[in-house]
Amino acid sequence: MHPVEKKFQKSMTSITPLGGRILVAVSGGPDSVLLLYLLNRYALEMSNITLAIGHLNHLSRGIDSNKDSDFVVKLGRALKIETFIENIDVGVFKEEMKTSFQETARVIRHDFLRRTLDSWGGNLIALGHNSDDQAETFLINLIRGSGLRGLTGPSFKRGVFIRPLYNCLREEIEDCISTNGLKFCLDKSNDDNCYLRNKIRLDLIPTLKNYNPNIKKSIISTLRLLNDDEDFIEKQVEKVMNEVGFNVSANGVVSIDINQFYLQHPALQKRLIRQAILVSKGNLRSISARHISNLIIMMKHNKGLKEAHLPGNLIAVCANKKLFVCKSKYYTLVANDLLLDDFLPADINIPGATDLGFRGLCFNISLVSKKDVNLSSGSNKAYLDYDKTGSNLKMRFFQPGDRFIPLGMRGSKKLKSFFIDEKIPRKQRKLIPLLTSQNDDIIWVYEKRIGDYYKVTDKSTNILLIEGVVDQNLIEKSLGT
Repeated sequence: MHPVEKKFQKSMTSITPLGGRILVAVSGGPDSVLLLYLLNRYALEMSNITLAIGHLNHLSRGIDSNKDSDFVVKLGRALKIETFIENIDVGVFKEEMKTSFQETARVIRHDFLRRTLDSWGGNLIALGHNSDDQAETFLINLIRGSGLRGLTGPSFKRGVFIRPLYNCLREEIEDCISTNGLKFCLDKSNDDNCYLRNKIRLDLIPTLKNYNPNIKKSIISTLRLLNDDEDFIEKQVEKVMNEVGFNVSANGVVSIDINQFYLQHPALQKRLIRQAILVSKGNLRSISARHISNLIIMMKHNKGLKEAHLPGNLIAVCANKKLFVCKSKYYTLVANDLLLDDFLPADINIPGATDLGFRGLCFNISLVSKKDVNLSSGSNKAYLDYDKTGSNLKMRFFQPGDRFIPLGMRGSKKLKSFFIDEKIPRKQRKLIPLLTSQNDDIIWVYEKRIGDYYKVTDKSTNILLIEGVVDQNLIEKSLGT
């Protein structure tokens, strides 16, 4: 038996002791063709294994791409294996996703395989990655700068993905293909040095062989050690998730207790944040080490309510000594559950600035002359009769039963009805600050309407200007997408 076949048999014994329905990703290249050949032979021996073929045509190499698809179709027909083919122009998605062609192709290919697996009713996806791929990925991530998780690369089995040729060198695979007389397609783009992986395979690794002829085996040996360390740390993360109150709601909103979080080792802190993002977002694409570090810093400065926007329409919120991570569309749901009144100060500084502790919002308050009044200067400003407002001002949020007299009206109106008339969604109503008097009379619905009683008139002598601004220096504003 060929060494590759022995390694394959060992791998499959550990992966499918109870059998399964396996979707085989077949590009038409040598690795995937050999994988299909070995899996098909294995399935014929094991009655509890069922195979299907998945092939994505990237439409990137013109007629050659179509030839690969035709080859896979004929291969599936010859082996009597159900075959799924899909054509997607990766070049179009590359512009939308703003990633490299190879990364875009990988994401789209995995999405296609997962969709196909679900529709077919399978439970595993087999990929043709080998030891050389691991070594190349290690060097790619080392060059780009990566932590332990990135350096270890794809594992032997992760989720629904399995890699039965994971322990086989490319030279061994080529020899096994030759021994069994298998036909395959060659992708000419693998010789194009415009891709980093190709540069590493064609230029860097041969150069490194001048220093160590067995460089690939050395890298793979290092990867085995790193994988052990990675596995240990991941198990530690699982242990401390309960300690930090790691909770996931039905909508995928993740919450973490900040005080307990900071009792953990920095290595575990980073993993916990990564896991929170992964759970909410579904992946870690475009999430950098900087994003994670900045979130940890934001948690350290946990005062009031802070928020940070992350790639993939994700938002992180610090409040009530907790970190919340969720899709942006669930923000109002989270915010309404945060008892926002706890983040607003009891008193407004007159004159001066008052940090509301809410979404970076700060109120600048000053006394101005009548000639400086500009009623069209913006919805974030309110000019008020200071003699009527008094100096004991407070800020709060909507409460059931709230009423006020909107500017231009004589009678009072329920604030709820006002919000309805203004077409403000129900979930957003509790997020609008309300400026109130000492007697809890509503003076200003922020950015919406002042109370008619508090407007500036010809008889007004002392005028109060309140301007809401977002402090651009707050830490959450340093977090970009």
